[in-house]
Amino acid sequence: MRKRFLYAAPAALAVPLLPSFASAAEAAGEAHGSWLQLVFFAANFAAFVWIVVHWGGPMIRGFFADRASSVQESLSRAQHALAEAERMANEAAARRTGLEDEIARLKAQFEAETTHQVRRISELAQSHSQRMRHDAELGATAMVENARRRMRERLAATSASLARDLISANFASDDQSRLIDSFMSKLGQEGQR
Repeated sequence: MRKRFLYAAPAALAVPLLPSFASAAEAAGEAHGSWLQLVFFAANFAAFVWIVVHWGGPMIRGFFADRASSVQESLSRAQHALAEAERMANEAAARRTGLEDEIARLKAQFEAETTHQVRRISELAQSHSQRMRHDAELGATAMVENARRRMRERLAATSASLARDLISANFASDDQSRLIDSFMSKLGQEGQR
């Protein structure tokens, strides 16, 4: 790098001098300065360039090297951040897909459970309805039987009372007790049915 600069320095010096050489060729008769001044200015310029290259070159190279490394580091961080963002985006998309699948699964489970519960409630309602109908039939049958039994008891009590009154009015006391015992045993047999 330093050798390239040393070769480029004379060319860089010659470029500003070229117009003055051209103007010197046109006006050869005019005196604008001496060659000694030109050599002095050239030596001054060369010394300035050498000082800048020698003392400022490492700082300039260091600046550009630091700048290049900071740019490269920033680029590396940006690429790493981009890769991380892409990874997170892929994970988020996978999670979203997983969540959508989970929602669909839960929805299907909820619908299946709802259908099952509706069917179960319907079956329980039918079962309770049948049980209530059966209980009502049993209750009605029991009430009818109870009414019949009470009616028989009342008829038996009324019949016994009427029979006693008739027997006591129309029969003798021996006949009365024998008829009453016979009647009572028949009534007892009727009450057991």
